[in-house]
Amino acid sequence: MKRLGWALAVLVALGLLGAASSWLPRRAPRGVQCSSSVVIVRGRSGEPLECVCSDGVLIACFAPGL
Repeated sequence: MKRLGWALAVLVALGLLGAASSWLPRRAPRGVQCSSSVVIVRGRSGEPLECVCSDGVLIACFAPGL
């Protein structure tokens, strides 16, 4: 019974990880100039993305408002 519980927990965790990865953009846009801590750029399909920069390096990009 314990094995079944652990197997179900692992499957649920993998499912949640897969769902979370589909919410985030696949890749950050290349060639982003980090002139401030938050920049707005166009994604691959033309939609706007808010990107966070730290010390001039792109850290992460998200859909606006998230």
